[in-house]
Amino acid sequence: MPEIRLQLDPIWSLPSIVIVILLAVATVWLGYRMSVGLSAGRRHLLAGVRLLTVVVLLVGMVRPQLQWISPDGEKAQIWIVADQSRSMSVNDGPGGISRREALINTLDSVKGQLDSLAEEVTLTRMDFSGNLQSVEEYAPESPGTQTAIGAVLEDAVKRHAQSPLASIFFLSDGAQRSVPPRDQDPRLAARELGELGVSVYPIPMGQAASTSAAADVAIEEIQVDPVVFVKKRVPVRVGLRWEGAGGQRLRVRLLMENRSGLKAQESGEMVPIPPSEYSNSEVIFETRFASGSEVIELSMTPELAGEYKIAATVEPIASEVQTRNNTRQTLITVRKGGLRVAYFDIFRTEIKSIRQLNASEKVQIDFQLMRSGQFAGEVKVDRKWFEPGRYDVYIIGDVPAAQMGEENLRLLAERVRDGAGLMMMGGYHTYGAGGYARSPLQNMIPVLMRDGETQPADVFNEQTQIRDDIQLIPTAAGNRHYVTRIDSVSKNEQAWKDLPPLQGATRIQAKSDFVEVLATSATGDHLIVAAETGRSRVMCLAFDQTYLWSQAGFEQAHRRFWRQAVLWLAHKELDTDQPIWVNVTPKAIDPGGRVTLEYGARDEKGQPITTAELSAKVVNTKGEERLVTGLPSDQGMVGYFDETLEPGDYFVEVATSGANASLGFPATTRFLVHDRDLELDHPVVDRALMEEIAAQAGLTTDSQVVTPEGLNEFLVDYIERKPWKRGNEIASRLNLWDGWPILLIFAGLMTLEWILRKKSGLV
Repeated sequence: MPEIRLQLDPIWSLPSIVIVILLAVATVWLGYRMSVGLSAGRRHLLAGVRLLTVVVLLVGMVRPQLQWISPDGEKAQIWIVADQSRSMSVNDGPGGISRREALINTLDSVKGQLDSLAEEVTLTRMDFSGNLQSVEEYAPESPGTQTAIGAVLEDAVKRHAQSPLASIFFLSDGAQRSVPPRDQDPRLAARELGELGVSVYPIPMGQAASTSAAADVAIEEIQVDPVVFVKKRVPVRVGLRWEGAGGQRLRVRLLMENRSGLKAQESGEMVPIPPSEYSNSEVIFETRFASGSEVIELSMTPELAGEYKIAATVEPIASEVQTRNNTRQTLITVRKGGLRVAYFDIFRTEIKSIRQLNASEKVQIDFQLMRSGQFAGEVKVDRKWFEPGRYDVYIIGDVPAAQMGEENLRLLAERVRDGAGLMMMGGYHTYGAGGYARSPLQNMIPVLMRDGETQPADVFNEQTQIRDDIQLIPTAAGNRHYVTRIDSVSKNEQAWKDLPPLQGATRIQAKSDFVEVLATSATGDHLIVAAETGRSRVMCLAFDQTYLWSQAGFEQAHRRFWRQAVLWLAHKELDTDQPIWVNVTPKAIDPGGRVTLEYGARDEKGQPITTAELSAKVVNTKGEERLVTGLPSDQGMVGYFDETLEPGDYFVEVATSGANASLGFPATTRFLVHDRDLELDHPVVDRALMEEIAAQAGLTTDSQVVTPEGLNEFLVDYIERKPWKRGNEIASRLNLWDGWPILLIFAGLMTLEWILRKKSGLV
């Protein structure tokens, strides 16, 4: 029977430790003995707690170990652990054989040494992929769907407690490819084995840079904002990787789901996104080296709201066998409220001010630079800017009507009648001075314009321009209007007065009492005029210097004004969400991953409805429903789902029940599990991980990496050294000083002493 022995491994010499401990004990005793105002019992109690803390420190300094000592008659346990995962089927072994076949040949070549070893130890042959299993002989097949190296080493740690191990010979390509819950870190497990006295000898199989394997191109990742807006250009970053494809032209493109005629829980066909002037959905990339990676920049512009799958795909190349990794998908939510703005102006500082709207997730500004003066005729505005449905809002800066063109202005008038918004800004060549009084827009612009009113370039005319500094003051209507409310109603007027004054403006005047004047100057000059007739919304600004607000530190007010102006012109200011909501993160995961479900209900003001009774469920790829249990959070509920081994679409539905059954329609979304072959997508040999495993286990043992070619020589030396023997005994160790129990005891004692000192008035 094994016996138990206590062994010490002090950090210093024992005399040094004794001196330190005696000094600590003396300090504790004298310190509390001299405490004034404490009863003898309280002093003894405090001193006792502190002395127990010193004892814990002593344990840490002497580092005790429990050893299980077995008599020489009990054989040591040694494992031969062989990888049987699918990556071992890659044919990069000697002569083009598979890694698994090379593994078997390696063990066959040292059969004599293993037989000799088996006479002195208990030699156990094992296969592993996701789990360990004992075998009599090693088969050439390798069907395992994952390589859970960390979990397998953790299993060895647990089995060591029942049957102490001496060594593990670990034959694998070294690349951990595993899914939860079998995705533990191999380094931590290797270090734990080493601390238990178990030597680990990794034997890497396969070529580190495979040249005989088939060529492969793959989409590694696709990065895109999960929430985007209709008609807003969406950048998409695609991670491309290739092996054995040097000097090739790789075609990478975006696909999007066609959801026409589909129900909520149905997946649509993926179709290519056609390239356009405002998006770049396809790229041809030329490789230079045989292997490498690159980030490809693509873009798209969604036209319809909803939840869609998008995918990045790279066309297969000649000799490519594994094509499952040529496509990677994710999900995006396209919301209403996104809008596109066409902006025409000459080169001036205000351009940058307005184009900052592109930083908004809802707004896309497309800018056409117009030339002025003698170069004005060099710019011809293309009619495509005025195609039906192309833009939601048009902004005209300091551009005369003649330069826009009669036909283009006629088309613009049609778009405004269709519901597009129109804004005209101040300048030398706008309104009547720009010739708009006799243009197709004359009846739509809500300010007085006189035919024949002209303004030479850069020449001040007090009849049409204001040169003085102008402080913008909202009218009573402006304090209530969506566009000019940049603060609460009671503080709005002061918020405008806090802005720096404008350095001049164009003189405009509302043409009738049916036109709203939203802001004026201190002298009553109209500065912001707005009109709404039928489907048309038009706004006229007398100024073109809002960049002064931003430069003076009022960036928030500046952004809010422009954002609200554009949203109002596009009839988007009243867009709201449904009461019930659900978010899933991440939107796309690898098989076996976990997603977080956040869901809840909110009122018209966007505040959480804490009394709502909600139920959440996930419908998997087989149509089976799985309920998700949520926990309360600040905004609603949070739940988790990890039954995700099968690739495909998983649909999520959140609905109300009980008293809130009529709160609203159920909220639905989904997430994707990638169609990935963990083992064969990128079956590289990870020699670095094998070396790290040996290094971690080798901190306390003779663990080392052994090459297949050097295995025979190593075994000869190993059998001669007999490292599994320690004299006539075999030891298994358990550290008593390095772990959470000793830390918990130390923290508990320190906390107890602090509480006692607090109650005694010492702190």
